[in-house]
Amino acid sequence: MRSKAIRVIGAAAVGMSLLAACSQSTDDKKAEPGASGAAGGAGNCATQRTVDNARKLPEAKPAGLKGDFKVALVRQSGVGDYFEQWGDGATKQIKAAGGSVTVYDARGNNATQVSQLDQAINAKPDVIIVDHGLADSVNPKIDDAIAKGIPVVVYDVAISNCKATYISQDDASIADKILGYMKQDNPSGGKLAYVNVSGIAPLDSRDKVYQQFLKDNPTFTQKARFGKYTESVAADTATEGTAALSAAPDTTLAFAAYDELAKGTLIALRQNGMTNKVKVYGVDVSTADIQLMTEAGSPWRATAATDPANVGAVVARASIAAAGKVDLPQKMTIPATLITQDTLKANGVTNMDTLRKALPELATPDVLGAPWITPIRPGA
Repeated sequence: MRSKAIRVIGAAAVGMSLLAACSQSTDDKKAEPGASGAAGGAGNCATQRTVDNARKLPEAKPAGLKGDFKVALVRQSGVGDYFEQWGDGATKQIKAAGGSVTVYDARGNNATQVSQLDQAINAKPDVIIVDHGLADSVNPKIDDAIAKGIPVVVYDVAISNCKATYISQDDASIADKILGYMKQDNPSGGKLAYVNVSGIAPLDSRDKVYQQFLKDNPTFTQKARFGKYTESVAADTATEGTAALSAAPDTTLAFAAYDELAKGTLIALRQNGMTNKVKVYGVDVSTADIQLMTEAGSPWRATAATDPANVGAVVARASIAAAGKVDLPQKMTIPATLITQDTLKANGVTNMDTLRKALPELATPDVLGAPWITPIRPGA
């Protein structure tokens, strides 16, 4: 397969975390039901999308897919290897299928992402991927692209246009898996520190599961809540958590809804001398997370996560199909895998590569796989 060029167009990095890129604000969520995409039809589409994870691509290569198709990837990325792995999985899958990709990365600047979407639309690619971003910022541009005949695939942005394909992690499943393990690991219950922030779409979904968990399991009681959404999530969460945990010294468990929040929790526990008495349960995984979970005396017992490189590849396959004018579902979700500290240690897992070998279910090659899309091995 001949090599295809990848261009990167980006703003200066501002050290944003996953949260800065993955979300909609509370105002965004209030606006969704009344939003009406110019090409989208029903205004309440964003809240009524039906998940279709069983959709299969055609066996034969679609006649509409050009041999040198072009993809515009318009991103809001942040610090950490999550975004690097996600982008690597996406670009490798596109190249393997014979396409080229131009990457636009706003790095946390919403105005820059709007401008970059304009650039992408004007370049007339065969498909646009929108990876993270603020709903109010990107929805009008998604409408513009679709109105001009450019298909759009979106990851983790609350979109209003029904003609765009929306892909995300299954956030309810993620929370259910990790909280279920926390209950299994602590059958008598416990006193919880809840580490989360409000107004972030995937974290709000996880919060709903957590609130129901408390109702269904009265032996688990919340003693403290903290969590900061800033450019330095872990450090600022640690500062807030140190004070919160000091005021709740009987805390025995912590549930952190995102791995940067879990990192901040670990720091706060160390500062309060509580690492030996509080078990931590988190969400998401990276090489840095694995190292924190497996170090001697770590209280981080488990996490629920998808493989970011695999997620990027799935989104890429959706975009390849969209470039070929294949009919795609309005919404697809990617299930998470439970990853425990015990599993990591028993299998000698030290990084994402060894994790993929230990837990092959993290890869989902059959999701939007087809004979005409050359498969890749995420992370390879």
